[in-house]
This record gives sequence, C-alpha cells and structure tokens, in this order.
Amino acid sequence: MSRNHRAEKEKELSIAQSVLESLPDERIAELFKFFDKHSEFKKLTKLYLTYIKGAEQALENTGNGRMYVRYSIDGTVTGRLSNSGANITPGRSKEGKIGVSFHTLPRENLSVNIRDYVVAPPGYNFITVDMKAMELRVLAHVANEKNMIKAFESGVDLHSYSAGLTFGKDPKDVTKEERQIAKAVSFLTVYGGTAYTLAAKQNIPESQAETIIQNWMAAFPGVGSYMQTVDSYIKQFGYAKTLFGRFRHLPNIRSPLRNIRSEAFRQGLNFTIQSPASDILLCGMLGVIEKLKPLKGKVVATVHDSIELVCPKEETDEVVSIVANELVNYPYLRNNFGINLRVPLAVDVEVGTSFGNGVAYTAITS
Repeated sequence: MSRNHRAEKEKELSIAQSVLESLPDERIAELFKFFDKHSEFKKLTKLYLTYIKGAEQALENTGNGRMYVRYSIDGTVTGRLSNSGANITPGRSKEGKIGVSFHTLPRENLSVNIRDYVVAPPGYNFITVDMKAMELRVLAHVANEKNMIKAFESGVDLHSYSAGLTFGKDPKDVTKEERQIAKAVSFLTVYGGTAYTLAAKQNIPESQAETIIQNWMAAFPGVGSYMQTVDSYIKQFGYAKTLFGRFRHLPNIRSPLRNIRSEAFRQGLNFTIQSPASDILLCGMLGVIEKLKPLKGKVVATVHDSIELVCPKEETDEVVSIVANELVNYPYLRNNFGINLRVPLAVDVEVGTSFGNGVAYTAITS
C-alpha cells in the first residue's frame, strides 16, 4: 500500500471517528448493537446456506444419516490435505454431494454451533487431538533458534515468554495485550507479515510495530538468520525445499519487481515451515491408523493440525494414549524418515459426544 493511499485511509478513519465522537453515548451504543447483530446475521446466513442446506442435501443423498468427505493430498502447495464434500460419483454437480467441507466448519461462538451436529454414534466418544503450536515448533527446529527451543523444552507459554523478551519484562508480568502482540509477531514471521500488518491488527502506530518486531527478532536471532538462509537458497536455485524433501518452485524470485520478489520469498519461507508441520501430522496419523487396527476406534477426519476420531467410550483412554504417543513421540516419523526434532511436541485433547462439545482430557504418553 502506498503512503498516499495509506494517508487517505487514515483520513477516512479520522472522519469516521469524528462523526462517532459527535454522537451521544446512547446512539453509539445502539450502532454497536446493530453492527453486532448485522455481523451475526451474515455469519448465520452463510452457515445456513453453506452448511445446513448442504448437509440436508448430503443426508438426503446418502440416506444413512452419515456424510462423507473427499480428501486430496495434492490440493495445496504445502502438501496439507484439503477436503470437500464428496460426490456420489466423481465429477457430479452439487446435487450429487454426500458431504460438506469438514475443514471449514465454523468455530464462531454463534447462537448455533454447527459442530454440535457432527456427532459420534451412540455409545461412542468424539475425540479431537490438536498439535500445540506446531508451526512455531517447526520454525524453532529448522531455524535452530535456541531461545525458542528453550521455551518449548521448559513447557512455558511461548507467547508470554516471547512477550517478556520483546518488552523486557518477566513473563509473569506480561499483560494480556502484550502477550497478544507477541503472538501476532510470531505468526507474522511465519506468514511474512509486515509492521504495517501488525499495526493495523493491533491498532498501534506503525513505528511502534516496527520497534516491536525488531525487539522480537533480537530475542530470537536464529529466526532472522534462517530467513536469510531461505532467501539466499531460493535466489540461487529458484525453489524452496523442506526437511522432508518437498519442493516448491518460485520463479518470481527473479522478477525485476521488488514486491513480486518479496511475495515469492514469503511463499518460500512459509512453505519451509507449514509443509513440514503438515507432514509431521500426516506421518503421525499413519502411525495412529496402524495402531488402532485391533480396536474399534478409528480416525474420521483431520482438520489443520488436529486429528478427529470416534471410539467406543470404554476404549477412550487407550485410543487417546495411542494417538498422543504417535503424535508426541512420532515413532513413525523416526523410523521411516530418520527425523529427530530439536523441540518436543505436545498435544491438546478434547473428548465429547460431538465435534463441538469436547472438554479437555489428559493424555498419558509412554
């Protein structure tokens, strides 16, 4: 965004602010209520048209009370699985759908939680096992970032820890806002954001955002060194490569336009982090599927960095233990790829009777 365009946007915002400031408090309160209701109305409309109507059509097509999802292993450049509602016959129109996209089921706290309607069979539990801070753990590994590795090894909250380093505080004295800013900077690094992005998201001056990012990078110097290494590698070979050997060709790295080159670098950096995170989960899932063969429990879906399963209630402890062990200790990955990570892995487990009502559950790993 150019400085002139940015100035115009700021001017628009200041005009809007002046209008608001001229209104009585009760009128402003009414406006905020209206916008909240309008926002929820739009979300509920999308929920109904995309998922509820889609689910009705799918259930009508299957006739057995179940929906089905088709996963694609080559649907994304990173290798992360993508999914869509499967068709009765490949290539059929929407009328032939027998499922909806599991990845995009909303998590918003609306008056209706669509995930509550994805239920386990009677007598079964629905289990979600989510890998904690997976992409940041991969970043710590590939960058060999000592401070980040130390944080993961000690089990402290990474974002409070990084906020402490960034703002020069003891982590226990970090405010909620400072933790949120440090968390935003961590993910900006992974996804190639800028000070302008941070300033806009956190509603702070851009100069302050630049200082915060500089402090964060100084706290984790290995990350900056890794970014330079990735940049040099892409410029030399024209592609990025992950620790699993996946390639992503990035011809735009040689573009004469700086913004095009910057975008190619951002894509390459993200690829070297997000792709291994996905592969670690997929390898863990293969190990889980193999270990669950003697049991009735089974994997039913994967969403981003998590695995979803159903199992008879009496198998819950055993199934959770198997899944947690395969994801945290990653024997399949060690045995088949010879990869040993510099950081420990960790999971959060929720158990309930549906995709939406799970509660925290303690996993026991060997």
